Parts: sequence; structure tokens; C-alpha cells
Amino acid sequence: MDWKPDFIEAKYHLAVAERMMKGYREYSEKRFLVGVINELAKATSKLIRAFLIYEKVRGGNLKKFLKKVAPKYLDESTQKNLVKVLEIERAQKVSPIEFAKGEKVILLIRGKYRFLTARRIDEFVKSVGDGVVAFPGNFRQI
Repeated sequence: MDWKPDFIEAKYHLAVAERMMKGYREYSEKRFLVGVINELAKATSKLIRAFLIYEKVRGGNLKKFLKKVAPKYLDESTQKNLVKVLEIERAQKVSPIEFAKGEKVILLIRGKYRFLTARRIDEFVKSVGDGVVAFPGNFRQI
């Protein structure tokens, strides 16, 4: 299998998330933050898959990525943020209530309100970007 298509898609979804984050800074609408979360989740999934294919990890999943691949290329905070992006995206899908108040997106998850700030989402964007930069393949030609 080739890692390049997944890596290209990861870069694409990251670029979309970065543009949406810029749009949020200009217009401060909740839909931008929700869109950023969704695009970051797509970018993260594709990036993890590209890493697993590049490293030839069979039966790759998140657990194997975190155990075998991520420590070689990513620092601990980047690893945690990538996992957090996937958790937030999954939680956002099951949240019956989602609204914004100022710089926050508020989700009702399993009976508890969870707050996600624009600044924290921006950290996630940077972490996914760090993951793309840390990718070991010869992506300069892509």
C-alpha cells in the first residue's frame, strides 16, 4: 500500500481547517469552529493512516500507532492532541446539544457540559500541522 494518498488528504483537510480557523478569527461564528473540528478529525485520521502505512504496521489502529509509531516522530503533547481531536469529533457526533458562547463551543456529552475554546482548537490545528511536518516520507515532491 502507498502512504501518499492518505498523506495528501491529511494535508488537504489540515489546509481547510486552517482556512476555517482564519475565517473564525474574522467572523467569530460557531459553524467555523465545528467545521474546524470535523476537518481536523479527517486530517488526523488520514495522517495516522499514512504513518501506519509508511511504517508497515499491519492491522494498524490508534493503539498501535500510539505504541509503535508515534513515539518515533511526535512529541508527547502532539500525540495527546491528535487523540483528543479524534475524541472530540466522536463526542461531537453524539452530543444532542451544541452551541457557542463567545469563544467557546459547548457540548452536552453523557449528561455533562464540555467546553471547548477557540484557543484550544487552534492548539489542535498546530498539533496536526506538527504531525504533518514530522512525517518521514519524501512529501516535498507531492
